[in-house]
Formats: sequence, C-alpha cells, structure tokens
Amino acid sequence: MKKKFLAVLLIFLIIFGAGCNDIYAKTLYDPSVDTKQKKYPSASDIAGNATTTDAGYVPADAPEINAKAAIVMDVDTGEILYEKAAHQAMYPASITKVLTCLLAVENGNVNDIITVSGSAMNQVESGSSSIGLQAGEQLTLRDALYGMMLNSGNECALAIAEYISGSTEAFADLMNETARGLGCTDSHFVNPNGLHDPDHYTSCYDMALIGQKAYQYPEFKKLISSQSYTIPETNMNEERPLWQENRLIYSGNGEYYYEYSTGGKTGYTLDALATLISYAERDGKRLVTVVMRCDPTTDSYLDTIKLDEFCFSHYRSCKPLMDYEFNSENPKGLYILDNYYNDLDHHNIKYYINRKYSFCIRSYIDDSQIEKKVEMYPQITDDKRGKITFLYNGEVVGETEILVNKPYIEASSTDAIMNRDEEETDKGISYLDWVKTTIIITIILIIILLTIIIVVKIRKRIQYYNSKRNIRYYPISRDARLNKKKEEAEAKKNSKKKNDESSGNDESKEKSESNPKENKKEDNIKDKNIKDEELKEENIKKESKTETNIIEEKNKDNNIEDKKETYSESGSDNEKEDENK
Repeated sequence: MKKKFLAVLLIFLIIFGAGCNDIYAKTLYDPSVDTKQKKYPSASDIAGNATTTDAGYVPADAPEINAKAAIVMDVDTGEILYEKAAHQAMYPASITKVLTCLLAVENGNVNDIITVSGSAMNQVESGSSSIGLQAGEQLTLRDALYGMMLNSGNECALAIAEYISGSTEAFADLMNETARGLGCTDSHFVNPNGLHDPDHYTSCYDMALIGQKAYQYPEFKKLISSQSYTIPETNMNEERPLWQENRLIYSGNGEYYYEYSTGGKTGYTLDALATLISYAERDGKRLVTVVMRCDPTTDSYLDTIKLDEFCFSHYRSCKPLMDYEFNSENPKGLYILDNYYNDLDHHNIKYYINRKYSFCIRSYIDDSQIEKKVEMYPQITDDKRGKITFLYNGEVVGETEILVNKPYIEASSTDAIMNRDEEETDKGISYLDWVKTTIIITIILIIILLTIIIVVKIRKRIQYYNSKRNIRYYPISRDARLNKKKEEAEAKKNSKKKNDESSGNDESKEKSESNPKENKKEDNIKDKNIKDEELKEENIKKESKTETNIIEEKNKDNNIEDKKETYSESGSDNEKEDENK
C-alpha cells in the first residue's frame, strides 16, 4: 500500500512538472505587455510634456545630445518618454545581435551543441570582430551567445543562425517576420550580425520594440549584464575568457559608468558609426534606450546617461484606477444592455477594469489633476463595453477599456449559465506568479513526502524494538553459552600453567648450566622423593582394596543371613496356614 502511494505521488509530481513547463512556456512567450501591432503614444502625448516644433517631439527641457537619432521607452508600459528621429531608418551595426539573441532564446536550447560550419566562416569579413572560432569547432549555444553578446563575435551569430533556421537566409526571413509581429515598420534584416549591407537597416523605435521584448527573458538579461565569461575548452581550442564591451556597467570607467545600467549591446561600423541599446532600472521604473549614429563612440555612452537621468527624474508612473470602483460610480442603467441576451438575467453581466493600468506623467503633476471620462459603447464587441479616457488640461494622456464578463451558455441548455471569473489584469498568469506558485506547491509536496518517509521509518523502528522485546532465549542456548565461558576460563588457566612450567624449566636449565654437581644431587633427591610417593600411593591403594574386599565379604554374609531369615519366616507362615486349614 505504501509503495503504491509513493508511486502515485511520483507520477503526480512528474505530471505537475510537465504542466508547469507548459505554463512557463505560454507565460514566457506571451508576455503581459503585448507589443503586437500596437502603436505606443509618443513623447508629445505625455501629460505636461511641452515639446518643440520639430518632427522628433523632443521635450523642451530635455538635454541636448549628439546622436542623430534616439529614443527612451518605458519597458513595462511601452510609452515613449523621449524620441529624436525615432522612425528614421539607419544602419544598426552589431545591435542587430539583440534580435538574434532574442530568436535564439525563444527557439533554442542553451545546452545544445552547435557546430561551426565552413559556410558560416566564409561569411565573416576579415578584420571584423571575432572570438576565433574555426570551421568544425563545437560549443554550446550558451557559449556562442556569450561570444556574440560580450565580444560581439560575428561568426557566433552566423553559427547561431544556422543552428536555428539551417541557413543565414532562412534566419533573416525569421528576423523580418518577428520584427513585423512586434510592430516594427522601419526595418529590414539580411544577416544575424549587423555587418554592413545596404538592405540591412532599422530605426530607434523598432529597436526599442525588439529590446523591450528581449528584456522579458531572464537568459537575455543575464547575458547583457555579465561583465565576463569563460568559454571552456572545445574540440579545437583552449578555454577563452571574454569581457563585456559595454562600458556603462564597469564601475572603473569614470564618466562612462552608469550605476543604474543593467546591461546593453554596442555596435559600430564605418557606415553606421556607433550605436547602442541599453537598459536601466531605478525605483521600480525600467527603461530601454537606443541611440544611433554617434560620433565619436563615447558619445553613445554620454548621450544614454543624459537621457536616462532626464527620464528618471522628470517622469513618474500614474496609476489612476488603483482605488477606483467603476460599478459604484455609474448608474444602474448601464448594466442593462439594449436588447442584449433578452432571455437572460441581466444581473449576470458584470464589468471589470484593469486596476494596474498606468501611464507616465511629468513628476510635478498630481494624480488629482488627472480627469477621468467614462464612455459606454452601444453594443459589446470583443468583450469591450466601453472605455475610460484620462485627460490633463483637456488633452488625452491615456485610456483603458471597460470589459464585460458575459454569461457562458452551454450548448446542451440555454438555461445553464456560468459567469466567468472576474480578472483585474490581462488573461493568463505572469512569470512571477508562476514562479511563486510552483515554489509553494513544490515545497508543500516535498514536506508531504518527507513526513511520509519519516512516519514509515518510525513505524519500522517501533516494530523492530517490539519484536526484539518478544525474543526468549531457550535453556539449551543459555547452557551452551555458559559452557563456552567455562571452556574459555579453563583454557586461560591451562595456558597460564604451561607458561609457568615453561618458565620453571627455563630456570632449572639455567641452574643446571651454572652448577652441574648441585643439580645432580637435587635430581637424585627428587627421584627418591618421587619413588617414595609412588610407594605410598601403592600402599594406600592396597589398603583401600583390602578394606573394600572386607566390606564386600561382610555385605555378602549379611545378605545370606537376611535370605535365611526371610525363608524361615515364609516357612512358618506356611505352616500356620496349613494348621488353619
């Protein structure tokens, strides 16, 4: 019974682990911030953002930078806090590898072994950045990713592309398809490493979308934040130490160091000049910043630091619906839809809003200055019943949908109605929620398993002690043990006697060797004593024999007399019987 229970528990753990992997995959590849075909508000739409008249919508009080194009995006909301020529197509150089890394993390296994092909090595330009891989060399995908993201190895990117899609061309098609899916409109990619090609281009806005997506993967964050890494020995090379080329994360870089930076990727070609995509986190706010066409290269670091500091200090997140009760502030008439589900109880229809909805505003604006405007649609479409618009000084600064939990009607009966659970956030579970639940459930299962094992062991121990108490030793075994002890004691005595005799013999030998005449006399005396003792013993034996013989003869005589008496008595008795007769 216990074995069956343990087997069922192990099967449950295996099934649970497989289910968690599916949940993790869905959560990982369907992030909470859906960037698909979504147009984010520009910096001019942010409350209190007075902008200049140029097409870049640069805030009037923003710092001046030397980069020809730049953008700062909130990673969590997707809002644009700063933009300068953000949609102008430019050559990206090696920041292309962020998209390559994203596709590798999404579609590959970092523990897989990849082999560098000759065709991949033939595509590497001489003099371009490389970590020294050779055709036929084998390494893990993880090692190739570190070589690509830290040392910007171009051959690593090509090997990864062939591992994912089979060829560079097929991988380029995947890059373009992924970019379009993220909402990129200004990009076209032809290779995985960003080496110059007239048909290989993108914009700051598109790179921010790609960077926002990639930053949701823990493996990507680990890659860009690592200062160093060592590729172990391969089949063709010794181990290779790698160092991060992004100066923002090194504390010893003086003015180029930024304490809030969490990593990034650099790029440079003669045609693209310096490019940089970087990430920073401060007070719960996460930013992705892209600068392109910087000259000299150090301007890419200085411009990034200026923009990040400006956005951290001049913007904050506003969450206007945290304490907002929609159902209590709106008239009951809104709950009854016009001729909608006429055969149903209208009280089953409920509304819900995303209380965690947020948008960026300038730091000096108070939440009370944000106006809410509720608009209800004539009919429900795609679970949307209306929207709430947020305004500042009459200008729209954000909006969110009002959703409805429509009753669920089973096909078997129109009367069977089920209300779907009301949610406050997007459908599905977040990665953090998945991690928390899996950790809690795993700990509970481990505790249950340990308690079962402990109980089983305690029961076995109790049974063992009880069985030991009931054991009774038989007399035969007890006597055998006593006899063994006696034999051991006798053996010890005999060994002592032998040792004493041997020691006495040794002493006698020594005396005989020293005084031969005295020894002869002593021997004669001993012999006489022995003979006298023997004679005495013989005499004693003879005397004992004579005594025993005399006793035996007396016993015989006594027996004869007893027999005579008994005979005489029996005869007299017989005579008396005859007389009586």
